[in-house]
Amino acid sequence: MFRRTYATLFTLLIILSVGFGCADKNKEAMQKDSSEFSNKGNNKDGLLLKEFDLNADGVMDVFKYYSYKKVEGQAKGDYILEEREMDLNGDGRIDSWTVFKDEEIKKESFDLDFDGRMDTVDYYAKGVVIKKEIDFQFDERPDIFKYYLKGQLVRKERDRNNDGRIDYWEYYEGGNIDRIGIDHDGDGKVDSWRQATPEAKPAAVEEAASEAAPEAAPEAAPAEAAEAKPAEQPAAEEAKAEETPAE
Repeated sequence: MFRRTYATLFTLLIILSVGFGCADKNKEAMQKDSSEFSNKGNNKDGLLLKEFDLNADGVMDVFKYYSYKKVEGQAKGDYILEEREMDLNGDGRIDSWTVFKDEEIKKESFDLDFDGRMDTVDYYAKGVVIKKEIDFQFDERPDIFKYYLKGQLVRKERDRNNDGRIDYWEYYEGGNIDRIGIDHDGDGKVDSWRQATPEAKPAAVEEAASEAAPEAAPEAAPAEAAEAKPAEQPAAEEAKAEETPAE
């Protein structure tokens, strides 16, 4: 577990250093480059491949796949970036997968512990993240789900006992956690609600801390707690409309 924790932190540092997911890097990814297509071209769903060696060690670590689109009235068409793969730690295995559609990023996945399997998946709409899925147990099943509205976290769901059902909900207002719902009996429904404390940390700080040390399953709550459910806010309802990403 410690090895995976350190590997995860190392990967996150790499991701932050190269600016994955930010608008500038996405625009840069869409720009045409001067390199030639690999002689391995047409080897992935009919796409053309370009390879790059970012750290100049003689081993390719970035792979971009393009489709070719004819332009009416022009002798030459356009090459459209469709997918990008990266080997972040130089071990010869892909650690980052990015899918584009209509020249916009749609999905980005990362292997945080370098075992060749995806651990996080980010979904985008119009270049802005709308949903994140995280496999914190490294068992190929996501157990943390985050939903965003206009780039801001509005809801987080977690499967804390790894049974495949959500049993913990957090709702955010203005970047701060507002209320928490808990399922005590494992039926996938909220049994009790509690308001977050006034000194709650901003979403970005709180979510990082909570994922580093997932909470243990709570003890049974008093019956009267089930009656404390506050009304859901419009922002949370509006977010539900955006939580299903376009593939």
